[in-house]
Amino acid sequence: MKQASSTDNDPSIANMQQQQDLTLTAPPPEDDSQQEENTSQPHPDLPAMDPLPDAPAESTSEPTTTTTTKSSTTIKSKKRNRDTAQGTNASSTRPAALQTSLQQIHQTLLTSPSFSPTPGASSSLPAFQAFLQSYLLTPTTIGSSGSISNSSSTSKQSSINVPHLLRHNMLSSLATLAQKHLNDVPPYVHLNPKDAAPQLGIDGEKLTVKGGMRGYRMVRGSHGVEAGGWYYEVEVLHPPSIQDVIQSLPENVRLGEGVREGFRKGLEREKEKDNTTMMTRNEPGATEEEVNGNPEEGQSMANKKKKRRLTGGANSLLDEDGIGGEKFKTSKQETGVQQYSIGGHLRIGWSMRTGELQAPVGYDRWSYGIRDIQGSRIHDSKREDRWGGVGFQPGDVVGFAIYLLDKDDYGMNATSSSNISGSSMSGGTAMKKSQTVTAQTNHIRFFKNGAPMGDFIVSRGIKSGGEAFDNIEAGTYYPAISSYMGGTARVNFGPYFIYPPKGLPTGMKLQPMCEICPKPKAPGEILDLFKKEKCILKKVEEAITQAIHDAVFLEAEVRYETYQKHLKDHVDFVRKGRTDRGLSTSDLPEPEPMPVPVPVP
Repeated sequence: MKQASSTDNDPSIANMQQQQDLTLTAPPPEDDSQQEENTSQPHPDLPAMDPLPDAPAESTSEPTTTTTTKSSTTIKSKKRNRDTAQGTNASSTRPAALQTSLQQIHQTLLTSPSFSPTPGASSSLPAFQAFLQSYLLTPTTIGSSGSISNSSSTSKQSSINVPHLLRHNMLSSLATLAQKHLNDVPPYVHLNPKDAAPQLGIDGEKLTVKGGMRGYRMVRGSHGVEAGGWYYEVEVLHPPSIQDVIQSLPENVRLGEGVREGFRKGLEREKEKDNTTMMTRNEPGATEEEVNGNPEEGQSMANKKKKRRLTGGANSLLDEDGIGGEKFKTSKQETGVQQYSIGGHLRIGWSMRTGELQAPVGYDRWSYGIRDIQGSRIHDSKREDRWGGVGFQPGDVVGFAIYLLDKDDYGMNATSSSNISGSSMSGGTAMKKSQTVTAQTNHIRFFKNGAPMGDFIVSRGIKSGGEAFDNIEAGTYYPAISSYMGGTARVNFGPYFIYPPKGLPTGMKLQPMCEICPKPKAPGEILDLFKKEKCILKKVEEAITQAIHDAVFLEAEVRYETYQKHLKDHVDFVRKGRTDRGLSTSDLPEPEPMPVPVPVP
């Protein structure tokens, strides 16, 4: 660029300047590349661009006598147009203060005990946390207009107007993001689709699993435990019919003779069952339960009810003290699912993260399970039938307990009931202060319809024994369900159970698995905790501060309402399960009264 100071003593240059002045009245060229070149190197004696007064550019037909004045006017015009297009004013916010506030919020949600109760756990505002991380805390460059743009972008940088985004777009975006996050990760213990074999089908609540049609496949729960006593139960549901299983198999599938024979007998049983149901429906005075029941091959209703009394669960096979023994193995009907039958099967228990998903529970050293046939216990692919287990079938409720020592408990000779934090689920009679329990070990227990499996010993009023697996390896264990040929089950992690566990060793207490996942706090409480952290600096404008508070309250409200709905559905599920089995529901919360319709005037 030519400098005005260099033309005073050079006659040739002055002559050129005189010729140039004759052409200044012509229209300026459409190409503004020369103007951009002039703005790139301002005169060193001129003041900086930012402190220039915001005076409007003068509109005149007289030619500009110096190129420096034209250059300054062009710079201010471009700056004003850029600010107008971005919809913000540099004086309306302080980007540095806002950026610092957002970083403080991000760090608080990650580390504060109020929002992350346990180290490594997800925040109680995961959608808001993801919103900050995705849109606001990427590597950015802060512009003088208050916009933040990616520093790695080219000359045409895509910028994010953070103040405008927070004031006008955050709530709508956060509502969608929060709902999506809740669909993926509900705020309660559930079956984890990301920790499951892809062949399994898991429902929307993530509490019911249905197996594929070929081979055992496993799913684990969303939360694991590493210390204390914990319990959950599983209701065995009816698997698909044999006809549905056959139709779902590939056309060219190879089947062994035993499987073919199983399919043939299964189809015969289903046909006879349908015929018996039709005959019962036509009988005069038949009840709805008898019509919709499951009568088996040629059995009359009286014989069927008698069989139900004999095989209604482990309760009917226990002595007065609730101690099992050889009575568990006296009848073929007690094995639950028939041996070598074709249809849905289940193996359920506990597994570490390293347990194989493309295999049944108990396949490797990292999982422990029980199978529906004969109640066999299985670990590391080793099966044991005669340990005191009981088979189970559709309609039964199977319970699973695990006890893991705290690090402080290792090496102790004895433990008392106070060593296990618990709920109302306890075993035996009340202990005296001087009474102790034989030293506990890491172990697993199984239950059928509330009654314990295994063999027990009572000595001097202290009950012990009943472990399915004893001295198991320390670690973090997750509830695990494996299914075969469409086997279907619904898991119940508490706090209420259809069959609360009974017959525990003296002094042993268990917690429902649901308590490992913190309950969502009320939205007002979350907002108060957020304000106490004082993450937002005072220099941030009030409208943005209020928008952030509204966003925190919105997600907390969505999560709280989702959990309350789950809790209501859970109580209704347990109430129905107990009512269908003739069990008491007195400990359950009273159902909410139906709303009275308001008459229309």
